[in-house]
Amino acid sequence: MEITKVIKERYSVRKYKPDMIWDDELNRILEAGMLAPTGCNYQPQRIYVLKSDEAIAKIRSLSRCAFDAPVVLLIALDETADWKKSS
Repeated sequence: MEITKVIKERYSVRKYKPDMIWDDELNRILEAGMLAPTGCNYQPQRIYVLKSDEAIAKIRSLSRCAFDAPVVLLIALDETADWKKSS
């Protein structure tokens, strides 16, 4: 797909079905995240999959951006693992 088509057809989702995502679909999404390029391919991102009722309730109490998604991917940076330019 051409990048201009992707940009023109993009949209933001703020309402989700209550259905859980299949494990194989979730694994494909996580694999795509791991394949995304990073500085020197250090892969400093940490992706946490929040599925439990307790975890979903906690993230909703901390952020209004979880909406009603039944699964939330929390993406964090491990600063000890990221690439830093040498001086």
